[in-house]
Amino acid sequence: MMITQKIVTRLAWGVSVILLSMYHANAQDSNIPADVASIVNMKLEAGQNKLAALGYEICASSFVGKKQDWYNEKTKHCVTVKFDKKEVVTEVTTNPDVSKCQQGLEASRKVWENYHDGQSPVNDAKINEERKKLSDQGFRVNYWVNDVSPGRSVEYWISDEKQTAMQIVWEIQGPKWVMTNKVDYSSHRQNPAPKR
Repeated sequence: MMITQKIVTRLAWGVSVILLSMYHANAQDSNIPADVASIVNMKLEAGQNKLAALGYEICASSFVGKKQDWYNEKTKHCVTVKFDKKEVVTEVTTNPDVSKCQQGLEASRKVWENYHDGQSPVNDAKINEERKKLSDQGFRVNYWVNDVSPGRSVEYWISDEKQTAMQIVWEIQGPKWVMTNKVDYSSHRQNPAPKR
C-alpha cells in the first residue's frame, strides 16, 4: 500500500513539473506573433523566406549554436530562431535585446551590400575563359560577392540539372584569376542576401 502511494505521489509530481514547464514555455512565447511562431517545424530555408516576407531581416547568426536572430525594423521586434542538425526550425523566442539586434542589422546590411545577383562586371581574359568553360558545361551564373575575403571576389555558377555549384575566385587587384572549383550546391543555389 505504501509503495503504491509513493508511486502515485511521484507520478503526480512528475506530471505537475511537466505541466508547469509547458506553461512557462508557452508564457515565454506569448510575445511571438502567430505567423512568426508558425515557422516552427519548417525547414530553415522556408522559415527564413517566411520571416523575410513578414518584414524581418537576419541580424546575427551562430551556426555552431544553431541559432539566428531576426529583426523587424517596422515593429521593433527581434526573435531568436533555433534549428537542429537537419536544419529544421525547433523554436522561436523573443529576443529582448533590441538594441543589439539593431546594431547587428546595421552590420549585416553592410556585409550584404557586397552581394549582387548575376555576373560581376569584371572583364578579364582568364576569368572570361573560365566563365565560358562553365557555360559550355551547362552552368549559369547565379550571384557574385565583392571582397568576399580581403582582396578577393567570387562568382557562383550553378547547374540545377547536375545539382552542382562552382565558384570563380579572383584577386581584386589586377584583376587576377585565382581558382575555379566546386562548392556546396545547397549553400549557393540562391543569393543569400536579403531581398529589399
